[in-house]
Amino acid sequence: MVGEMPSKRPKRVAHLIQKEINAILQKQIKNPQLGFVTITEVKVTDDLQHATVYFTVYGSEEERKATEELLKRMTSFVRYHVAQTIRLRLSPEIVFRYDDTIQRAARIDELI
Repeated sequence: MVGEMPSKRPKRVAHLIQKEINAILQKQIKNPQLGFVTITEVKVTDDLQHATVYFTVYGSEEERKATEELLKRMTSFVRYHVAQTIRLRLSPEIVFRYDDTIQRAARIDELI
């Protein structure tokens, strides 16, 4: 039973972080540079110190880059609000990464 705890808690925390960041993006960040962004996945380390937040953006390459830059600038704001909602001893360090899975899948479809 003790062996299961490290794997379940990071997944639960990752889910909570994903839900909270989606809420922050929808309700609190009013910036026209923020494209139609979706948080696709959050991965949290077993020690809950780091969270990698994967996102996609509907739109052009320019819109993706603008959204990525805005998210990187807003990291401390997002981390602060996540910490306010999710009670952890330490708020995880957040890193935003573009999720190119959909683009890669579309490229594979083109090749096939």
